[in-house]
Amino acid sequence: MKMKYLKLMQNAGTVLVLSALAMTSCKKDVSSPATTLADKAASEKTAPRAASYQLIWSDEFNGSSVDQTKWNIDVGNPGVNNEEEYYQSANATETGGNLVITARQQSVGGQPYTSAKLNTSGKFSVQYGRIEARIKLPMVTGTWPAFWMLGNNINTVGWPNCGEIDIMEHVNTTNTILGTMHWNGGNGHVQYGSSTNTTPGDYHVYAVEWDNTGIRWYVDNTLYVTGNTLNNINNTGAFQLPFYIILNLAMGGDLPGNTVDNGSLPTTMLVDYVRVYKLVNSSGPPIGQTITLKGFNGDYVSSEDGTQAMTCTRTTAQAWEQFTVVDEGNGNVALQSMGHYVSSENGTMPITCNRTSVGAWETFKWGTNADGTITLQGNNGDYVSSEDGQQAMTCNRTTASGWESFGVNQ
Repeated sequence: MKMKYLKLMQNAGTVLVLSALAMTSCKKDVSSPATTLADKAASEKTAPRAASYQLIWSDEFNGSSVDQTKWNIDVGNPGVNNEEEYYQSANATETGGNLVITARQQSVGGQPYTSAKLNTSGKFSVQYGRIEARIKLPMVTGTWPAFWMLGNNINTVGWPNCGEIDIMEHVNTTNTILGTMHWNGGNGHVQYGSSTNTTPGDYHVYAVEWDNTGIRWYVDNTLYVTGNTLNNINNTGAFQLPFYIILNLAMGGDLPGNTVDNGSLPTTMLVDYVRVYKLVNSSGPPIGQTITLKGFNGDYVSSEDGTQAMTCTRTTAQAWEQFTVVDEGNGNVALQSMGHYVSSENGTMPITCNRTSVGAWETFKWGTNADGTITLQGNNGDYVSSEDGQQAMTCNRTTASGWESFGVNQ
């Protein structure tokens, strides 16, 4: 839900798309008669693993009215995107365990439609974490529902300098869901994102997982796009600051067009819950997360894109210096970068990142040191060493010291 919508992917620059894995857990029991067993099954795996994330804020919408200690309710037309709705509190209700945002053909304030828009500005904001909502969307021509975020500093620096994270947007009756980030790339507005298909008229969980390395978009825990923000790449520093949450159902406008199926109104956007989790420190491996590894020499481990032996010589971390942690059971992990897996080469030669599948040599025991650094022990019983950046990395050290210790996301 752009402050000013531009064509998707325009001026995206060189933000990099990375791989990440999903997490699993369970959802609350919803008493709404509209919630079927199939609806529930689709979202019972949505919450992050407790070992990695902790719930810090939520609204389960189990009351009889909007909790205005958590939400502001907008009034009026926003004056952007050629939208045709007038937002008012009467169009936001709670019933059956859902927030119900209703769009009506109703002339108010010079606009032909009414709807509702809620935001948490001044009441709750978050910097990093997992932000998710379980939502059932209208399938009506002319509708534009969204679940999104804006930087807290918008009133000071303006848009797009504040940054925007569109967790979910949908228009008209398509099966397409959009996930997009907007910011000032240095010479004005740029955006990056992608789309995926689902059944928007059913309940689904829409989420982002956001940390200091980037933003990952999910539908029902299926990752479909990742934006890289590490080291302020492409002037993405706005995404290292707190954001607040927005839910709304716009009518007409630049993205859906201004043809509205009035015969299908009123229509509703149902929100089962909104939940926000923070990443918590854990002695175990951060399964499913994309990380960087910094050696004792202060440089980053690089996969070298699988074209040569791995090194620990990069002063900044880009795509080749990021690894997704894959669970291999019993405290063992595999590390995936750019679609390939790190291999210990059984300690007989420098380590590589060129394997397309995981075998014994691609499995490592994740260890945690008292200072928060980690070690990686190969299947041969020896430790991965950065070799202090002086030569290609190995997995042949029988004990772990400084060169065999790595900082995570530092």
